[in-house]
Amino acid sequence: MSCSVEEPTMTVAEKRAKDRAVHVGFCCKCKTAKSTVTVRYAEYCETALRNARAYRVITPENVMLAFSGGPSSRALIHLFDVFHSLPPEVATNKKQPKIYNDIHVCHIDESCLLEPVQDVTSSGSTMEQARSIAGGYGYSFHGVAIEDIYDPEWTDSRCFEAVATLITSLPKDQLTTSGQAPELLSRIIPTSVTAASEEEAPKLSRQEKISKMRALLGACTTLTAKETVLQHFRSSLLIQLAKRGECTILALGDSATRVAIQIIELTAIGRGYSLPHETSLLSSWIQDCKVIRPLKDCLVKELDTFCRLNGLMLIERHHAQLDWTMKTKAEVKSIRRLTDEFITGLDKEFPSTVATVCRTAAKLTPPEATYDQKCPLCHGPVQDGVQEWKRRITVTTAPGKLETTTTSNSTEAKTTEISDGCCSSDAGGCCSSSSSSQRPSCTTPQTTTVSSTSTPFSSLLCYGCLTNLRDLNLKSMASQEDDVSSLSFELPPYVVETIVHRMGFASLDEFEHRSDGGVSASGTAVDPQESLRAQIQEFLIASDDEDE
Repeated sequence: MSCSVEEPTMTVAEKRAKDRAVHVGFCCKCKTAKSTVTVRYAEYCETALRNARAYRVITPENVMLAFSGGPSSRALIHLFDVFHSLPPEVATNKKQPKIYNDIHVCHIDESCLLEPVQDVTSSGSTMEQARSIAGGYGYSFHGVAIEDIYDPEWTDSRCFEAVATLITSLPKDQLTTSGQAPELLSRIIPTSVTAASEEEAPKLSRQEKISKMRALLGACTTLTAKETVLQHFRSSLLIQLAKRGECTILALGDSATRVAIQIIELTAIGRGYSLPHETSLLSSWIQDCKVIRPLKDCLVKELDTFCRLNGLMLIERHHAQLDWTMKTKAEVKSIRRLTDEFITGLDKEFPSTVATVCRTAAKLTPPEATYDQKCPLCHGPVQDGVQEWKRRITVTTAPGKLETTTTSNSTEAKTTEISDGCCSSDAGGCCSSSSSSQRPSCTTPQTTTVSSTSTPFSSLLCYGCLTNLRDLNLKSMASQEDDVSSLSFELPPYVVETIVHRMGFASLDEFEHRSDGGVSASGTAVDPQESLRAQIQEFLIASDDEDE
């Protein structure tokens, strides 16, 4: 028999306060002071949010703090100062080591992309503000502009003077009629001149680098593609800044809210394979540098409140907004912004949304991939069989055009077969009987090679980058063998350096020497895969067929 007395209806805040045995209006941590801040229906006082507990480490290391200027990275710098500043009673104890040997702060200035201004030397730079904040803590500061990604010094070798332009395997007039996705090729163009005048070669001006950056972003037809490419550039510069500062740890200020948004966003754009590396608390994917996210358990609202209570100065307009690059007048939203609105909106009614998403993704294990097989664009791990997988799950031809495309391809195949036959149909007879002909005989084995300036690109990419590049303007990079100047954008030198190394060449000079004209010094065609196989031949195990 149930009781007829109904319990009073309680709000969510009252239920949570009752579970914690705390009166409504008081802090749920100290349980004595009145609350002033409400986060996820939990009430805190200012003292509870100001305090932070330090932790101990066994081996102190140098750490680089990535500072964008927002509340999360600003709180990161302040909390590292709290952890690093040991209390007097501990500082005098020689058995207690310092938490870190040295702390550095790095900042990437994106003021050139904030709005379409012509005067790039205006006072809109965020570099001096970031330098001032880092100087207030006595930390070493390292700054770089986002357009400097086109400088040869921002590569692993620090002198890789070459850029690449993308082209398709199809000419412009066949892009819309082809029944398959065109293969992306890259043309590697050295930017250095002859060795005699290499020291006198002028470097790119800031305006030229900004023009290259905007040309590449302009070739991306969607806002998602623009933001993704820009994020790859940020990551590459942050890694280089950490290595040059001799730091073995790169600390990012990603909050729990930011990580939850990234998890959904990266999954939506096809980057699930590298998700553990890009969202985990500790990632060891980068060679000689660990990436950590110490604020992964803190909500962005908590960090924002922390900065406000401690009077921490932020940088206004610290993040580049690329809305102005879109030509449409309608409201433009990328996958990142849509995911941001979804997560933050859902978190208001269901406070455990962010924590649930983060805990679910934390169960993923990093892929077993080697750092040598990294993606040229994002430097993430590359999964085997990416192109074949994408071909099988992608519909590139409408059902009504399938028969027409198949017939057209068959006709082209027959035409190619006829044109490759003996030239005896000519009046002069077979080409082998003509002593004056400089052409090879039809009986001589022919080797089809790609142009020396064209290298494979699609086969080197991870699935996420391969999917993201579908939003490039294909007509702007259609194959034009006779007009290299028609290519409208260039990829930074760090991309070219990775391409050359992935193809099995140790340096740019070796690549130019061995791929000159598509042949080697002995006159035989150079296959990049065979070149790589020759280098690792002694480590390969022979199959049963080869033993026979």
